[in-house]
Amino acid sequence: MRKRRRQPPKKKERLAWAAYLELSDAARWIEAKLRAPLDVFGLSREEFRLMVMLHRDGRLKLSEAEEKLERSRESMYETVQRAEEFGWVRRGTMYLPAAEVRQSRLPKEQRNKPRLGRRVGTIELSPEGERLIGTVLPKQEEMLRLFMAELDSREMKSLIRICGKLRREEDFTAIRFGAALIRASEEFDQGEQDGEPEDED
Repeated sequence: MRKRRRQPPKKKERLAWAAYLELSDAARWIEAKLRAPLDVFGLSREEFRLMVMLHRDGRLKLSEAEEKLERSRESMYETVQRAEEFGWVRRGTMYLPAAEVRQSRLPKEQRNKPRLGRRVGTIELSPEGERLIGTVLPKQEEMLRLFMAELDSREMKSLIRICGKLRREEDFTAIRFGAALIRASEEFDQGEQDGEPEDED
């Protein structure tokens, strides 16, 4: 049986691969350069991102921190627990505003009294954490400024927009990639079967 000729990759696929390699290599290079100041203080990347967010946004609900950092509850718990053990952050609680309820629907003894909503967990920087991030963050920002010196403001905004666009397409891309893998597997299996010699009588 004549073998199928391998089709050359399309131009867009070659460009996509080249773009991926450049993006991946650049991210790894910058990440490696930024690791040194964090290693000096024993900070992981996840702990640093958490502390920067708290430094800029102040006290947050744990659910807000998970959403902003796009982390799972389990992963966030591990990061918070380690940062808390080092004394960089502290957890607390707060009450959400009570839902609006018509006074006439409440028992008489509860009418016109302050009401508390659901209690939720919070996280904020400790004084030690504020001092630490005040030392480390300026160094990181200066290093990033030097690394990005070749890009002007328009290019940096375009880079932010492009990376955000790639991440927003994550679910759609995962579905298409999964489907492509299934098709490739089926084609490979079919090729294996086509290449098997016929049984002789």
